[in-house]
Amino acid sequence: MSTNRKALKIVSLLQVLAALGAAALGAIALFGADLAEAEAGVLGVLVVYLDGVLYLVCAVLTFFCAVMGIHGANQPSRLGNHRLIAILVLLLAIATGVFAGMGQEIPVMAAVVGVLALIAAILDGMCRKEADL
Repeated sequence: MSTNRKALKIVSLLQVLAALGAAALGAIALFGADLAEAEAGVLGVLVVYLDGVLYLVCAVLTFFCAVMGIHGANQPSRLGNHRLIAILVLLLAIATGVFAGMGQEIPVMAAVVGVLALIAAILDGMCRKEADL
């Protein structure tokens, strides 16, 4: 197994951890949004709900991307649409980060998910190039 394939497997394993973190953050946002209604108002609750949904969708796609990366790291011909999914995760992480931050804070989880997706997409291309696919 080459260095690029090992790196793809490691990044994919890190993506699993990031997906679990994003899922936890999304679940907390969804289930805790009602508690914030007294202080944030209806618009604040809507924003928190949307954050929760975006983080959960991001977590599901990240987990799917990670499984594809782990599965395809041994044989790059089995990567399938891994690069496309990684780019979709990156775009969704950027959208989640922009919406969740709203200029007030830096959403670290969205940034971590996005960076890992970018690295996974780059490593996917390097593994395919190495295997002449």
